[in-house]
Amino acid sequence: MKLFLIGGFLGSGKTTAIFQAAGYLEQNNVKVGVITNDQGIQQVDFRFIKSKNIASEQIANGCFCCNYNELEKSINALLVNVKPDIIFAESVGSCTDLAATVINPLLSFNPDQYEIVFSCFADVRLLVKFLQNEKSIFHHNVNYIYGKQLQEADIIVVNKIDLVTKLQLEAANVLIEAEYSDKKILYQNSLSEENVKYWLTVCGDFKNFSLRPALEIDYDVYGAGEAELAWLDEEIGIVTKNK
Repeated sequence: MKLFLIGGFLGSGKTTAIFQAAGYLEQNNVKVGVITNDQGIQQVDFRFIKSKNIASEQIANGCFCCNYNELEKSINALLVNVKPDIIFAESVGSCTDLAATVINPLLSFNPDQYEIVFSCFADVRLLVKFLQNEKSIFHHNVNYIYGKQLQEADIIVVNKIDLVTKLQLEAANVLIEAEYSDKKILYQNSLSEENVKYWLTVCGDFKNFSLRPALEIDYDVYGAGEAELAWLDEEIGIVTKNK
């Protein structure tokens, strides 16, 4: 079974890409399952995916790396109930160190069961500012998380290219290719079926199914970076009077 692990910072377009990809695959008789993840309980992404009648599981109250057992249970639930050809597992946007805590354990404990590829999404505008060392964009501890997410990716998906000009994209390409010359890099508008199909093709053709190098993580900095991010976990009801 193919497990497409999706990471990347908050707002990078992960859920949109998964939704578009799942719709395209199911139209072509490919069974799909989705696992969403967030720090809180009220998961907008999960409810959005579920509302589109896509087989879904959710992991709440912490990232994948802190909930490995729950992730494996969710995968097994989809395998039993749906028998998907592909599972998309979307980590919360503050998560990193997925090679050591998710990919390698799954491959070690379940030999020959999974083909795992890890795509890290990045908003092209934000990535350019990060590479230009505009430190004010994040607190330095959050910058640390952002950089580590990209460092461990198999594929970097530079997303939202429809929001920049052709000249801006060309300049971004120079910066990104120089920094991540060892990565497979895609430039994508996740609302474009053509772009999403190409991403799926690259993921499907990915052939490195061995254990990944584990990152060197300073968990004091990582934890401080997560603490810098604000989280709202609330359910709000809106009631209107019938006219």
